[in-house]
Amino acid sequence: MARIQILFVVLLLLAAGGAAVWYYFLPSKSRVEMHDATLKEVKEIVRLCTVEIYEEVPVKGHVGSRNLVAREVLVGNISFDLDGLRLENNGDTVHVTLPREIVEVYESTGPESYTVIDTWNDNLFESANITTAEENRMKQLILEKFVKAVYAKGYVRRARAEAVANLTSLLSAFTGKTVVVTDPAPNGYQTAKRENNLPR
Repeated sequence: MARIQILFVVLLLLAAGGAAVWYYFLPSKSRVEMHDATLKEVKEIVRLCTVEIYEEVPVKGHVGSRNLVAREVLVGNISFDLDGLRLENNGDTVHVTLPREIVEVYESTGPESYTVIDTWNDNLFESANITTAEENRMKQLILEKFVKAVYAKGYVRRARAEAVANLTSLLSAFTGKTVVVTDPAPNGYQTAKRENNLPR
């Protein structure tokens, strides 16, 4: 019985080795055709994150005569939804169009991520108290302003350039083909939409 099991294992190993040799000596064209079926699997990759964001920003706001100055740490990332990635096969070349970037920014939950520096009232004898709701509204305005700054500071441009390089490398290794990645909006879709009326 033991001999039969050993023989069975040996046959399996020989079969595996034969398959490996057969694949190794396959013409490159056949390999490319085999990879065509796997291109759909690329779309199962949900996101390709390219740039992490960590920045301290000042928070300045007022409600009537009441004023607040604080320091806030913002974190986030610029990523790309590859589920809607457009892939086009053309012989031995795969053409890819880089999708719209996703910019996500949040207040850090780390220790001392938000520190009130000063509050005051322009009317000397009135309270300088800012409610939590008013403070949260100030923070929201800072977030919205910072997202625009992410584009102005070139963070999105850098993220898109890195995404082109990463996708080229990833898909070339995955498909075995020449990969050409086109970026229709190098500065980001928010900027491009404003300048060229690109669709959202």
